[in-house]
Amino acid sequence: MKSFILSLLSLAVALAVIPWDLHALDLQIGEKFTYQLKYGLIKAGISTMEVQDIETVRGHTTYRLHSRTRSNNFVDTFYRVRDSITSWIDTSSIATVQFEKSLNEGKYQKDYHVWFDYDNMRAISSDTTFSIESQMQDVLSLFYYIRSFDISVGDTIRMSNFDNDKISPFWISVVKEEQVKVPAGTYTCLVVEPFVESDFLFKYEGNLKIWFTKDERSLPVLMKSKALFGSMILRMTSYDPGNTDDTARTGGL
Repeated sequence: MKSFILSLLSLAVALAVIPWDLHALDLQIGEKFTYQLKYGLIKAGISTMEVQDIETVRGHTTYRLHSRTRSNNFVDTFYRVRDSITSWIDTSSIATVQFEKSLNEGKYQKDYHVWFDYDNMRAISSDTTFSIESQMQDVLSLFYYIRSFDISVGDTIRMSNFDNDKISPFWISVVKEEQVKVPAGTYTCLVVEPFVESDFLFKYEGNLKIWFTKDERSLPVLMKSKALFGSMILRMTSYDPGNTDDTARTGGL
């Protein structure tokens, strides 16, 4: 299970090249994705992603995003998972302002915190301060950031992987259109996969795939990652669009 969860966390990104302009992403407070986590045929737990609130953080108006992954009672007996990730993203640029994670997976435990000083182009983490060259994304903002593009098959976004004070380049590629069935329904999707740069060549990792619905909502309904034995899979079981009452809406991107 750790290999799957960490493969998602390793996609925390710093934007390097933007091939298109962002379109308006209508984020609503309370929007929530709930996923069933499976390891092969075994139901292993649940995972959620949610827009919790709008907050002012370090001078930025931000959306507070939160993700939680928990193993079920059966898996707890041999590999207990309690992961929590919180990201604060600027409501205009969708850039990460602050990012925190607390991972508890079996005997593995990791806490990490970083915030971004864009006035001085610095990243200030739990352990160090280092220079950055562009606005940053993280594992949660990545999903919402991709949703803000009008993507189609063949499109690519060049990014730099950022996690635990390390940056390395990779590409996000839209490889095909596919219809998938998950507990929440059947959807026509665009399949997104990462590629990595190595020795001046692009090498396909094939370790992670994300299915986004091919509509104006661009919902991430399915995620798959290769594991040591079989695959780890997140299937969307429910989707709550949040507060869609225009009279109470606090604003979108």
